[in-house]
Amino acid sequence: MMDVDAAQAVLDNSPFGPWWGFRVEAVKEGRARVSLPQRPELFRPGGVLQGGCAMTLADVTCWIAIMSLFGEDDPSVTQQMTTSFLGPARTDLVCESTIVRPGRLIVYGTAETTDTAGKLVSHHTLTYIRPPQRNAV
Repeated sequence: MMDVDAAQAVLDNSPFGPWWGFRVEAVKEGRARVSLPQRPELFRPGGVLQGGCAMTLADVTCWIAIMSLFGEDDPSVTQQMTTSFLGPARTDLVCESTIVRPGRLIVYGTAETTDTAGKLVSHHTLTYIRPPQRNAV
């Protein structure tokens, strides 16, 4: 099973992870919690974090939860994501994701993003496809 250090290493070694600054806080079988520290370039006019921050955080958190089940080399990619924004965010974000159905080809999960006060900012449902691994020729 993947632990916090291994999950953080995956993000730190990805092309996008260091720019975003994701911090893995917890990983359990089929579950993950990842935070995103706020910084000036993530805000939109009006002092509110841009909505894509919550969406990207949810996608990454669900991806970590999937890897906790299938390993770091799992080829899962996002097929569909639905987000409901429930309130503005002005602080760091924390996302918790749970894999609801870890299928052989399709993985279904949910995620909730909160601010530092624990206020629910957004709810997400995510579907990932696990492409069959091709044998090397």
